[in-house]
Amino acid sequence: MASIKVPKFLNIAVFCGAWSFIIIYLWVAFHRMPFPFELEWIEGGMVDQVQRIVHGESVYVPPGIRFVPFLYPPLYFYLSAGASFLLGPGLFPLRLVSFLASLVSLLTIFLIVCDETGDWRVGMLSAGFFAATFRLAGAWLDIARVDSLFLALWLLFIYLIRDHKSLVRAALAGALVALVFLTKQLALVLCLPVIAYLFWRSWKYALTLLLVAIGLVGLTTLVFDRLSAGWYSYYIFGLLFGQTEWQLSQFVLFFGNDLLLHLPLAIFFCLSFFVVSFRQDTVLPTIFKWLSIFAGALAGAFIARMKVGGYDNVLLPAYAAIAILFGLGLHRFSMMAGQLPLVYKYRVQAMLSIACLIQLAILGYNPYEQIPTASDLKAGNDLIRFISSVDGEVYLPDHGYLPALAGKKTYAHHSTIWDVVRADQQNPASEMLKQELKRAISQQVFSMIILDSEWNYCCQQIDGFYTRAGKVFQEEQVFYPVTGWARRPSIIFLPKRLQ
Repeated sequence: MASIKVPKFLNIAVFCGAWSFIIIYLWVAFHRMPFPFELEWIEGGMVDQVQRIVHGESVYVPPGIRFVPFLYPPLYFYLSAGASFLLGPGLFPLRLVSFLASLVSLLTIFLIVCDETGDWRVGMLSAGFFAATFRLAGAWLDIARVDSLFLALWLLFIYLIRDHKSLVRAALAGALVALVFLTKQLALVLCLPVIAYLFWRSWKYALTLLLVAIGLVGLTTLVFDRLSAGWYSYYIFGLLFGQTEWQLSQFVLFFGNDLLLHLPLAIFFCLSFFVVSFRQDTVLPTIFKWLSIFAGALAGAFIARMKVGGYDNVLLPAYAAIAILFGLGLHRFSMMAGQLPLVYKYRVQAMLSIACLIQLAILGYNPYEQIPTASDLKAGNDLIRFISSVDGEVYLPDHGYLPALAGKKTYAHHSTIWDVVRADQQNPASEMLKQELKRAISQQVFSMIILDSEWNYCCQQIDGFYTRAGKVFQEEQVFYPVTGWARRPSIIFLPKRLQ
């Protein structure tokens, strides 16, 4: 009896461990989604872009000091604008879109694994495992960025194409591919291997899917290009695909740190799923299906990780695919264990449960470190009062939404300026933006400029026309974002004309 009870106890422990990570994520999201300041340094720029839509302004416009759009397609911003219409301005509506999308991702992972294995417990373990990668993937699922929506739509696409017999489902899958792309261009890398597999299985299904996807993306491009006089394609295709700055050091870090160091047992179950399944000729198409999905997710994460600026969030599709294959591999091992003599069966089941617990333990993190503190909130409110007290315009290139909270104008975000001026080929748009920035600095347009650091693309001549006037915060640890680049408003500059 003891040999029977041990695996049952371990199975319960694994199930509770998986559920605990889901609950922890929900708890973290609940506590930080209402936070009125940035959880990550680009969130505020996303709010600025959404507010342009809310106020009926064009998004894809010539780059200027007042505004430069992010290099993302429009879907997330328009959905967030709809939420902002209902809930008001600020970060919360954008985070709500991301949070709901993250729930869709968790549910879709659960449903995929349940359908593939017929075991809801394995499905729950896979969903819990993905929730456990929350911090490893940048604590990104609930913040005001495009990635959660991108991931949810891609997983829905994966869920739909597993049954590739109906042309109606092919059209729906094609529409989902278009929506994934209209959220983030990385969809090209993630979806193409899967579409290639579908051509091998059913060319009619794949062709229908591809034509619908190309038609919707092409139509959207034509419409937005017409409305923006071609600037849409400049940002979405020209600038993005023209960036060729790579971090070669990430090659080793991606496979060593992002995968093997933190997901050793999950990777083992993934690879075991393919190795064990290849021995069964009847499931060969299934293996190729999951190989194409895994290859697309891994390639997308790798390419994004290698580019300059690639943070942990780019790993989300890879971790979602690994979570699914982790469940499928575990199920295969469990089925094999069930065919063993009783004494060996329970030993193997116990080993599998222990392996799952070890993997979940490796992914453990302190949830309190992901939530801003009361000191952060106070520091942010004090900063808003300080900005509002300034007579004239204040420029915070890394946090344009802060002056908006103080009742002042917003200006182009440093990240989007960087995207334009660092392009390999010098172009009129880049030169136009540089000249406008230079004029604003030399003419001392702003009554105050607050920079995060010495490094910047927006204010390179600032020392010639502005004087340092101290630091924003006296405390060393307050008001830093809880994820992403550790940047906060730091250095105050005043124009020399006022001295």
